[in-house]
Amino acid sequence: MKNKVILGGTFDKLHLGHMKLIDRAFEEGEVTIGLVSDEMLKDWKPEVKRSFKERKLDLENYLADKEDWKIVEISDPYEKAVEGDYDKLVVSSETRKRGEKINEKRKEKGKDPLDIIEVKPVVAEDFLRISSTRIRDGDINEYGDRLTPVKVYLKCLDDDAFDVAIDTLSNFFECEFETKPIDKNDLNNDGTEINERGERIVEVPKGFEYGIAIIPGSFELGEELLVFEHAVIKDTSGYISHGHSPGIRVPRRWMESGENIHTLDSLNVVIGEERDELDPICLITGGNEGKKGYIKSALTEALLPRMNGEIYDNE
Repeated sequence: MKNKVILGGTFDKLHLGHMKLIDRAFEEGEVTIGLVSDEMLKDWKPEVKRSFKERKLDLENYLADKEDWKIVEISDPYEKAVEGDYDKLVVSSETRKRGEKINEKRKEKGKDPLDIIEVKPVVAEDFLRISSTRIRDGDINEYGDRLTPVKVYLKCLDDDAFDVAIDTLSNFFECEFETKPIDKNDLNNDGTEINERGERIVEVPKGFEYGIAIIPGSFELGEELLVFEHAVIKDTSGYISHGHSPGIRVPRRWMESGENIHTLDSLNVVIGEERDELDPICLITGGNEGKKGYIKSALTEALLPRMNGEIYDNE
């Protein structure tokens, strides 16, 4: 006997994320889809303008070549799953908590809890999750293709860093940038990890989809000090990812020219006259041109975990 599987939603602007959710449900058994009624939408999601009939037709067209399914109208996010005779519940990462609430209500009624199957999101061309809201706003289509430039708020230390960050991001998707120099006082080493310092600096102002900051860092490896570039990316959902370039060893003669050199700040003091306003990576690699590869490496690494919805972390 097949498992009885239920999932529910508005299913407005049927997109790849919806399709992934539905396809996963069919892997588990016969499927019931709870489709939100027009009446429920008035208070729950008034921004949805497509009728129950239109949304149902989209679902029926997608389900046409599948077997063992039905669509039921729901006017409550819990009732059907709580009261019905089902074995499994398919949810997205966004509706996981609602699924857990459904099981709490089933237990209160003396019913067995449902096996909850969480389906990870599908990311669009811009590495942000596909959603009906974004489709309605005109930023993407149902396949995740970007329709407008991505709005990025970028913070770096200097013009060269801005240039390479802009070039790197533009290789992935079309962007509109607003730039802001980082206050060097914000880079003072206060004993916190560089990830934490980067998260304090990065910003996603209203109207932007990404905030990105590029900052220098250092770490000890045995008796050596290595310097690197660090990138932190934050999006409108609050998801933060980090990346850093390879570390480059500080020349021993710099290390031997001062005492207690363990941080980028103390290193800068020792080489202050020699560096002539260049940071250590610039000096070691031969100037700003040499530094650019390290910035590109850090930023690309910070983008990597965003490219696959299966590992996308939105907590």
